[in-house]
Amino acid sequence: MPGLDRTIIAQIDHDNVIAHVKADIRSDFILAPHYMAIFNRAGDELWNQLKQQLKAGTYQPELPVTISVPKERFFTRPGSILRPADRFMYQALVDGIADRLEEGLDRTRSFSHVPSDQEGQMFNPNHESWERFQARVAEICDGSKFILKADISNYFERLPQHHLVNLMAAVGCAPEVVSLLEEMMLAFRERNSFGIIQGVYPSDALGNFFLSDFDAYCDLAEVLSARYVDDIYMGFPSEAEARKGLASLIETLRKDGLHLNEYKSKIIPADEVIREETMIDRLFDEVREEIKDDEIYERASPYGFEVEWEEEDEDEDDEDEDDGGLGNAAVERLMDSIDDYPNQEDQIEKFCLPILRSAQSSSAVEHVLENLKEKPQQTRLYFSYISTFIRTDQYVVDALEELVADDTVSDYQRMFLLAALLRAETVTRATVNSALQWLQNRTVAKETRAIAAIFAAKHGVAQQKRTVRTSYEDEPSDYVRSAILYSSKYLTVVEKKTCKRAWGGHNAINTLIAQTI
Repeated sequence: MPGLDRTIIAQIDHDNVIAHVKADIRSDFILAPHYMAIFNRAGDELWNQLKQQLKAGTYQPELPVTISVPKERFFTRPGSILRPADRFMYQALVDGIADRLEEGLDRTRSFSHVPSDQEGQMFNPNHESWERFQARVAEICDGSKFILKADISNYFERLPQHHLVNLMAAVGCAPEVVSLLEEMMLAFRERNSFGIIQGVYPSDALGNFFLSDFDAYCDLAEVLSARYVDDIYMGFPSEAEARKGLASLIETLRKDGLHLNEYKSKIIPADEVIREETMIDRLFDEVREEIKDDEIYERASPYGFEVEWEEEDEDEDDEDEDDGGLGNAAVERLMDSIDDYPNQEDQIEKFCLPILRSAQSSSAVEHVLENLKEKPQQTRLYFSYISTFIRTDQYVVDALEELVADDTVSDYQRMFLLAALLRAETVTRATVNSALQWLQNRTVAKETRAIAAIFAAKHGVAQQKRTVRTSYEDEPSDYVRSAILYSSKYLTVVEKKTCKRAWGGHNAINTLIAQTI
């Protein structure tokens, strides 16, 4: 396994790396409180472990933790997180080459994931980048008759690693860093040289950088273009030229094993694009004006707002204080009129719900509860909003407990259900029993079973807590076992000490988790 020179190791700012990871965790596909605790409370120890492995050349990346994440029309995609050591290392390596990657990008054509100068943030606020992208698309429409709107199918799953490695070398990234990154990407994909893990900051940066080749192609061909990662717009003077551009783009991508999404890619008149792309922005203009100075707007994502998830922890504040000055009347009006815009419903939800959450406005509770089951692609967004009311509204708790008993709910939704109900003051014994059944059912996703262990240990009576504790020895998944160790924070002092002594030395992750509880 490639190591790292001591000079490069010395250049790693581990505090900054951890800050980037902690910011990234807020929008993870998978909820892993036991991993989050390591970055919150044992980051120095994690870095010390890694330094020793890197100097000795013994660092070995592991497979990601992956779950099927719902998409529209009940399709799914993989959503992953990395083990703490791998996440730290991946972030540290990409942080170290971020300047080189940026130098290789044409920022007149690529608008996403602009590096931030703000401490603890990897990228500039997404809404700023998205608004610049939209402005450039409008300019392209003004100078074109037809627009090729293109989306690459399964982009992160099919991205060719060897080409990415060559591009990194071409812009002058340190060979040692590129070599270790290449090995990590292969390890994350079980030695498959296509695809990179999706849903973490470093992959966002690398995925955006990979298409710098496409930007250069458009520049040489004098084709107007703008893209937000793999969301591409190209302008042409005629429909015939647009068709030629489409054929050329298809061939260019095919050489790298990439293909366009036929469902999302199309040639359309420029004036139609303007109408289509600006309709939703006009709906949001009034809201943007009211919240432009509010902190929540600084976290706006290009598709609305990033979903934030806070670890349930009794030694932290329960919730943010009510933003008394936040004007949310326009947001509530927009949510109330959502049925008038059926084609923009998801975008309106993504825009409005985080603002209402910040304002602690319950005006959308009924809407969310009605759609929780039927729109699984909005799971993170819905539960981020509804969790605000877990401690203050028993009606919400009752509704979520009913969903726990519903066998048609996916494992991904179950994970968020239990994480939301962690915040409840009390839950029924039957709900805890359901969580225990999921914990012991090997056909349930391990990511859900890990949350089930933490949930049952917190809310269970003595016998139910004992069931969690005794399930450790027969549990085949290291991921779930480490969650069971973490869940001992909810046991008696004596039991917690016993668990730490018994399991804290089983592996490197357990050692770190034991220090956090």
